[in-house]
Amino acid sequence: MAKTSPLTGAVAGHFLIDLYTPVLPIILPLLIEGMGLSYFLAGLVVTVFNVVSSITQPLVGIWGDKTGKHADVAFCVLLGAVGISLSALTNNYLILLMLVTGAAVGHALFHPAAMDLVYRISPPASLGRYNSIFTTAGSISYAFGPIIAGALIAFGGLPAVCWMLLPGIIGAAWIFKLTRSAEPLEPAAKKARISTVEGSRSGAALVVVVCALRAIGYMAVITYLPTLLTVVEGMGSFAASVIVTVMLLFGVAGQLAGGKLSDLYGRKRMLVLGLVLAIPCFVLIFAGGWVMLLGVMSYAFFASFCYVTSVTMTQELLPGKTGLASGLTLGFTLGVGGLGAAVVGLVADMTGNLSFGMSLMIVPIIIAPVIALFVKYRKAEGITPLA
Repeated sequence: MAKTSPLTGAVAGHFLIDLYTPVLPIILPLLIEGMGLSYFLAGLVVTVFNVVSSITQPLVGIWGDKTGKHADVAFCVLLGAVGISLSALTNNYLILLMLVTGAAVGHALFHPAAMDLVYRISPPASLGRYNSIFTTAGSISYAFGPIIAGALIAFGGLPAVCWMLLPGIIGAAWIFKLTRSAEPLEPAAKKARISTVEGSRSGAALVVVVCALRAIGYMAVITYLPTLLTVVEGMGSFAASVIVTVMLLFGVAGQLAGGKLSDLYGRKRMLVLGLVLAIPCFVLIFAGGWVMLLGVMSYAFFASFCYVTSVTMTQELLPGKTGLASGLTLGFTLGVGGLGAAVVGLVADMTGNLSFGMSLMIVPIIIAPVIALFVKYRKAEGITPLA
């Protein structure tokens, strides 16, 4: 029970903190209208969140790997909840950016701390399974965040989003109770945990590059799909939020399928397969009508197909550096994805065509599987290669 409680706290914390991240794209159309923002300034809100988080996470992870010290998971959840929930109450762009920055710091501190907690509790042979549980918990809440925010907006307008602060406060108190009994694992002992994978730092670097390219396309779709559906397709905010939620649930299904199949057929094979199949699905997003919806759902599935696999691969290729691996795959890559969202907004402002700006993201989506082919990754000790 001593180990189960901290693990439950880490999983619950990931579920809660990722509940707030997709709220920003849902409120963007209302911010554009209420504050008179351009597409670029609206996209910059998401970019600030992702860039601050991406810069902070690897640094926090490196420090944690060296010292064995990490931020309190419950405090991180509370900080993320406060920043996002209160952003719906301000009409000042500078204050909005400050709140989003605070939430980004909470997210940046959370992921290395929680991943380290999962790592030191998990048996080495079950690391992939525990990573899958942890990651999927966040993905499920990430899927329901938009529909919760959309429902609140439908019944109470944009300010009603602040009610999302309540689960953050209550959850943080519960998580603190669960995780306070966890004991740190010494860095030397942590490094000894993984010795079953042959690879190199250059291989890990390539996986991170692939993750970043994947995130550019995925974050662009998540950020601007609600605006595309409401402004271009003429849907209501709640209907758009439902579609985004269904899309993200397809992403959860992709994670589960990719994780299971990577155990059976090899991580690298499934990494490349998911990235390749995502390409035609992305193209369908711009077809309009039911074909567009089919494209959105199938793209989310295959773009997420390799997510857990890439996180686990990076951990295995960087033994003893769980915080760094987490900071790179869960932080840095999302920050790069946020920059892609800003580029989409800038192009949309210049051309007056949001669909055209989003379509440019096909470039990194095509490059990603090509780079993935060059990753060197195999099981050690005579085990059949996974590549």
